[in-house]
Amino acid sequence: MSNPDFGKTGNSVWNQPYMDHLNETFFPNIDISTLADESNIMLDRYQGWIESSKLNNFTGLDAFPYRFASVGTTQTLDWWHYYCSVNNLNLKTFRGEYPYNRDALLHTKLEWGDSIDDKGLTQGDAVLVSVPFSGTGRVPERFDDMIKICNQLNIPVLVDCAWFGTCFDIDINLDQPCIKMVAFSTTKGLSCGNWRAGITFSRINEGSLEVQTDWNHGNHLNTAIANRLMEKFGPDTIPKKYMDSHVAVCDHYGFEMTNTIHIALAPKGPQYDEFHRDGIYNRINIAKALKRYKNKGNFYE
Repeated sequence: MSNPDFGKTGNSVWNQPYMDHLNETFFPNIDISTLADESNIMLDRYQGWIESSKLNNFTGLDAFPYRFASVGTTQTLDWWHYYCSVNNLNLKTFRGEYPYNRDALLHTKLEWGDSIDDKGLTQGDAVLVSVPFSGTGRVPERFDDMIKICNQLNIPVLVDCAWFGTCFDIDINLDQPCIKMVAFSTTKGLSCGNWRAGITFSRINEGSLEVQTDWNHGNHLNTAIANRLMEKFGPDTIPKKYMDSHVAVCDHYGFEMTNTIHIALAPKGPQYDEFHRDGIYNRINIAKALKRYKNKGNFYE
């Protein structure tokens, strides 16, 4: 990798003010006696935090009657893999999707040639899709068509919104009959990768997520950290802070801007082939480049 400011991961920009706030107000004063209350606080608060965004419009969450605590979105992805397996559903994604969903499966192997792009959708399938999309940092190009087909064929869909809190100009209505679950995480938007927390909005009320939430068996410390950060910081904090840097970095290197602050799309060609996602997108993580430009006003050469 020739430029150390470019990466292949999905990690967002580390925002030090989050840590400073926790060091000043939370870590010195942790109250063990109230930690067990934190999951219910988060389940009550999270939707309002999402809907407080001025840069995005994620609507339709009222349509989901159940709320589950989760460890980031990953725990919900694992639940969905299991749900598909026990119900004999054929899990499909778009090319460029978060590779965890391909690599973590035990019972089968997701291959490029089995994607929605290559095989389409039929009854007996299930879909997992990220918004913003892992391959492009945008709403997937065929998202609306996919939802229409899934509604017609009764194909269940999980929407993974792990990058909410780092995105802008995303407008999506999640109130669709086929969408059975929507997962959000504090990992990227609140720099909580070391203490993951999240929420799942669901039409399905069974399995490990339901039991864990009902028994209040979540990670209470992680959830308490998320709650303190949501009290202080809104979901547009990182996009607002790094918007100018996103524009400058993309302009300097000739990248396409995306709707996710730490993600850019490079032109096809040997210079950026190492960043390809399933042979379609050259997706580059520019988080370090954003930090460099924000702090120093220059670029790595």
